[in-house]
Amino acid sequence: MIDAEFNGITLRMPTKEDGAALHHLVELNPPLDTNSVYCNVLQCEHFSDTCIVAEKDGELVGYVTGYLLPRDPGVYFLWQVGVSREGRGHGLATRMIQAVLARDFCRNVRELNTTITGSNAASRRLFQTLADKENAEITEEVDYFSEENLGGHPAESLFRIRPLSTPKGKE
Repeated sequence: MIDAEFNGITLRMPTKEDGAALHHLVELNPPLDTNSVYCNVLQCEHFSDTCIVAEKDGELVGYVTGYLLPRDPGVYFLWQVGVSREGRGHGLATRMIQAVLARDFCRNVRELNTTITGSNAASRRLFQTLADKENAEITEEVDYFSEENLGGHPAESLFRIRPLSTPKGKE
């Protein structure tokens, strides 16, 4: 399924075949946190309805991984977003997030949650931009996950963006 095409970039649902390429894209773009290839394959296959990849000339140039919270499917938890150098300068991250939110599968989503470290200024800007585009409020719960919770990884704050305004059902 193709969500959108612009500037030679195609946004589409991932397949399990995209998992290794997604993993490689993460490795090439620090400071993104790497997960196992197996985790990325499962994200691309099991959560394809709530993940997206961006492709240009047959290569992945961006992705968003996320899922609906099992206890509250009205909340989309964005796990990770990444854009390669080749994909930058097009507002690709925001476009990918909004393309996922526009899917019929996400028709009941009213809120987006994500966690961000204190030092990740780029992600903070991205999610503020998304909140502005959604005409939504963004709130931060500082140190939602402490360093102890994360085994020494820097603490992460929980960001909530609500209410979302992306139109639904564009499949």
